[in-house]
Amino acid sequence: MAALLVRAGRRCRFDSGAIIQQQGDTGDGFWLVETGKVSICRFAPSGTVTIFGVVGPNDLFGELAHFGGVVRQVDVVAETDVAMVHVDTKAINALLDAEPAFARWLLKSLAHQLRAALDRIDADRNLSAEDRTVRVLKEMISRDGSELRITQEALANHLGISRVTVGAVLNKLASAGLVRLAYRKIYVPNPDALT
Repeated sequence: MAALLVRAGRRCRFDSGAIIQQQGDTGDGFWLVETGKVSICRFAPSGTVTIFGVVGPNDLFGELAHFGGVVRQVDVVAETDVAMVHVDTKAINALLDAEPAFARWLLKSLAHQLRAALDRIDADRNLSAEDRTVRVLKEMISRDGSELRITQEALANHLGISRVTVGAVLNKLASAGLVRLAYRKIYVPNPDALT
């Protein structure tokens, strides 16, 4: 399906730190990430940021606004240099008409996102800061490998807890030998031990 979207869409590149979309933009299609990572987030008027997720190669974003017929609900920022494909409304409609497997794939993608959102809400209500941090580290490891290029501030924003709390949790994990901390990196030598 990713190859199908690449053929139907328009390739774009963004430098690390670039704002790709903002809340309130029109939902004129959606995006497929080819390489790199982007943060799905919301910037508050106070300057704080809530990160809902980080997506990477072969992930989609922007479907909610497109299919819901609403403006963009989130901001998206390039975490690294990224190559993406923008698939506009005309191309999406043509694919839906011509490729039944495409519609099923999109529904599966949206269902996966809803499940992940529900899991996150449940975890945010019921897990301690330590358990939430470990859960997110494990999610990141499954996608990015054992060496995570993320600052403690970015991790705190992703979790919706303070930088100080994240630092305390990471230091506890480091003391137990479960993680090693470096500048803008968290290394997990044995992901299976991170329970």
